[in-house]
Amino acid sequence: MSKDLNEFMMENSESLDDFFSEMMKDSSYRQAYQAEMNRLSSAAALVEAREAAGLSQQKLAEKAGVPKTTVSRIERGQNTSIDTLTKLANALGQPIVLTIGPVAASKQ
Repeated sequence: MSKDLNEFMMENSESLDDFFSEMMKDSSYRQAYQAEMNRLSSAAALVEAREAAGLSQQKLAEKAGVPKTTVSRIERGQNTSIDTLTKLANALGQPIVLTIGPVAASKQ
């Protein structure tokens, strides 16, 4: 980035934190943000549990009796069913813990 462009951007842009704070004032943005965070947190939980068990996506899929593409799809944050999550949790020897409620401010 050239010095002139960098200076222009610094003078004409707000910080990401300020931008995010402003966006969170919009209820439709907040709802979309929360939906995405819910989807990604469940995906991250599966990735972490699978890696902690030392399993590849393929090995977890085999243990759970689901296609590897299902594991991959869930880990990308795409939709799945409680039945499929239960199969995966059982294959990992872990319970499913589902919480519906407010998220602590430090996690947002």
